[in-house]
Amino acid sequence: MAKKMDKVFHKKFGQRIRFLRKEKGLTQEQLSFEIDADNSYIANIENAHRDIPLSRVNKIAKALGISLKDLFDY
Repeated sequence: MAKKMDKVFHKKFGQRIRFLRKEKGLTQEQLSFEIDADNSYIANIENAHRDIPLSRVNKIAKALGISLKDLFDY
């Protein structure tokens, strides 16, 4: 059951990243560059294929110009 809940969380989080990234007019590559990650990093997060450390969550929020709270507001 815990794994299913994790997958739901990762899917919602990825959808939120995609929405905010597109709202800012950024490509996945551009956002990856902003957080110093490889080109496919954001795609993997948005598609719920990757777990993400808190340090990267903070970098994503900063790159999108939002607070951590806003990043999780879904």
